[in-house]
Amino acid sequence: MKKISHIIVIFSSLLVGGCSGSDQKAKAAPEGKVIRLWVAPDESQEAFWKVVVARWNESGLGMPVAFETIPAVESSEKAILTALVAGNAPDISTNIFSGFATQLVALGQLQDLSVMAGYPELIAHRRMEKIIQGWDQGGKKYVFPLYSNPTLIWWRMDILQKLGIDDVPRTYDDVYKLSEKYAALDQKYGMQLITGKNWYDRWYDFISLYYAASGGAPYITDGKASYDNAAGLSVLTFMETIFKREWTALDFESDDPLTTGLVVGGVRGPWSIPFFERLYPQTLEKIVVGPMIVLREGQGKTFTFADSKGLVLFKNSKVKEEAFAFLSWVLSQDEYSLLWLEKTSLPPARGDLMENAIFRAFYDTHPLARQYAAYVDVALPSAFIENTIDVQKTMGYEMVEPVKFGTKAPKDALADAVRRTNKLLDTVN
Repeated sequence: MKKISHIIVIFSSLLVGGCSGSDQKAKAAPEGKVIRLWVAPDESQEAFWKVVVARWNESGLGMPVAFETIPAVESSEKAILTALVAGNAPDISTNIFSGFATQLVALGQLQDLSVMAGYPELIAHRRMEKIIQGWDQGGKKYVFPLYSNPTLIWWRMDILQKLGIDDVPRTYDDVYKLSEKYAALDQKYGMQLITGKNWYDRWYDFISLYYAASGGAPYITDGKASYDNAAGLSVLTFMETIFKREWTALDFESDDPLTTGLVVGGVRGPWSIPFFERLYPQTLEKIVVGPMIVLREGQGKTFTFADSKGLVLFKNSKVKEEAFAFLSWVLSQDEYSLLWLEKTSLPPARGDLMENAIFRAFYDTHPLARQYAAYVDVALPSAFIENTIDVQKTMGYEMVEPVKFGTKAPKDALADAVRRTNKLLDTVN
């Protein structure tokens, strides 16, 4: 528990907002007589769990469930770690990303879900065989991914057409050509290449591009950085070219540059769809979605990063079998996957979103969301490492920022980032 207390301090930097809600009657039940579920502090996700928990409790099929949102402290991670220290952790928690799951596993707090009764059938029903490979931790599966938000590239089709381009760019050369044309216009840029300076921004630039360039290869392998290769070098060389030729700005501080036409394209996730629907509906009508760009087009879909989170079952729970029975009931019913999609707009982590007829009506009326759904099976989570924040900060200050300002050649930046990352990982391991 001393180590947990130490990690609480680290996660104080992960800020999330939230609200709370609870089934007071179920919460009042004694330990061992109720399944306690914590859900993400998000209004839409809370709305989903409110419905399914009520139906489960009314069904009488198993032990009642009491759910509440993860307490609103500085971060979900800190709230969970604090509860573990205090001995009042829930049985199940959602809102778990890969890095935090790795920490919880190292602390011996998570149950291997793959040994629970009905797990293989659940994976098969949701066609998750390919998806779940990205969530393997030493041959065990501690996290059940709930949703997967692939990163793809939004392009202003109206601008592409003015430039005489009829299809979305798919390669670095495609981006170079359009950038050269568009940058010839006063104060215009081809692409928004970097979304910010924060550690998590690396998910949306280098890591997304690296997954695409490498065919989905991991950037951390067996506790070592593994992106010092041809794929990593191609990504950094692309970035260097774009910055050196001033085809992107060093920073975009004001309005979204897609809305003003300052850029033709930029990486966006499906969460941007409802945002643009509310604030920039006219711009959204001009948006087309394309894959992550690569050096050369290959066979099949291009891999990308997934902003993805899942749920875990805590090892010390006294009702693990009952809790997993509840989860199996929820996750095995297609109607609840559709309800999740309707309530949250987040693609469920399933491999059959394009084939399962139950989703057809939704995606027929949400064409942009359908394009994201098509990439769920090739969208990968971030590395399963305990020190996600430090590793991605290292990528920023040793690699992305120097290439951006032209102070390091791509090859040197890559080598420096890998060396510093390995030193960091060696210290932890």
